[in-house]
Amino acid sequence: MLEKPPALVDMDGTLCHYERAMARMVQKVLGPDAEAFANKELCNLIKSQPGFWRDLDPIDMGMQTLNLISIHMSPHILTKGPFKTTSAWSEKVEWCRKHVPGTPVTVTEDKGLTYGRMLFDDFPPYCRQWLAWRPRGIVLMLPYAYNKDFDKEFPGRVTYVTGKNWDEVEAAIKAAAERKIV
Repeated sequence: MLEKPPALVDMDGTLCHYERAMARMVQKVLGPDAEAFANKELCNLIKSQPGFWRDLDPIDMGMQTLNLISIHMSPHILTKGPFKTTSAWSEKVEWCRKHVPGTPVTVTEDKGLTYGRMLFDDFPPYCRQWLAWRPRGIVLMLPYAYNKDFDKEFPGRVTYVTGKNWDEVEAAIKAAAERKIV
């Protein structure tokens, strides 16, 4: 049994710079004005290159949030494995072994099936899927254009991590950690 309640922590866009790496690679191939995700076939090719997932750079604010979560909860990495790029699954684990050693890792195709009291993730569809089964679950998010209004869908259950609201973030983490089991 865990000493502290589990908190689930995403990788791409939360702990590591997936979009920045993809944009850099697309621009390397198509030129500096290329849109990062405009060419799906190219993106799929880039994601399948050896080392792409393993070599992603950490996101400082995501890593700081993970450290704060670790004080109150037991963090577990929960990342979606690309369906067509199974080599990414092992590279994601390698990334975790390097950047968050000792933290358990789950690579899945459906985040909604994994239990935790809190989810730290950036992608609304995965958060929505997870929250559907957890009426008292709490989500932390780094703010991006694609998730800016997600908190309106789940009032009081989503906290954005801006780097200027650490007290609010810690309060959300404590609320999840100290919630009574019913």
